[in-house]
Amino acid sequence: MPSKRAKNTRYLILGGLALVVLVVVILLTQPRPAPIYWLIRGAALLGYLTIFLSILSAAYLVPLVRFFGRPFVKVHHVASITGLVAMLVHPIAIAVNAGSLSVFVPQFSSLRVFLTLAGRVVWPLVAIAALAAWLRKPLGKNWRLIHYLNYLAFWLVTAHAILIGSNFQSWIMRGLAIVLALITVAVLVVKRLPRRKKGRR
Repeated sequence: MPSKRAKNTRYLILGGLALVVLVVVILLTQPRPAPIYWLIRGAALLGYLTIFLSILSAAYLVPLVRFFGRPFVKVHHVASITGLVAMLVHPIAIAVNAGSLSVFVPQFSSLRVFLTLAGRVVWPLVAIAALAAWLRKPLGKNWRLIHYLNYLAFWLVTAHAILIGSNFQSWIMRGLAIVLALITVAVLVVKRLPRRKKGRR
């Protein structure tokens, strides 16, 4: 009979395959654009989902490591790096298609414009959060506060996706994005409240 760790590894593989299938299904249900738009949409969707999974897995890393074993930490790191790369590929592909680097410049003319183009500030936020995790030893406990930028980045990219994301124009996808954003809010509150209470005591 397979060991518990082998079963857990199987669950991880199946979960990863399920994520890939989800991305492919969503892309196939969209209108068929030019190849560059496949790259733009695919990178955006992959980055969005993997950053969500990274946030969720980071919040519950200890119980997940107990269930899946130590290799789950590597899975978390792979998901984080994948999301980071995908979120970089997305604007690069847009810049190549537009023939301009202006797609990297944030806009602050109004709140709606900023949120519509919020993807322009998301990648730097995620990169800073990832760098904080990499430098957690020299930063000490402060690295966690910087790492919370992942939450801000996810909420901003959710607004960006709902407002202009090609994959999020249906009510189903917009509803899914809102649900995912609310889950991250709940995770942040649940994970932070115990620490505040402990600090007060």
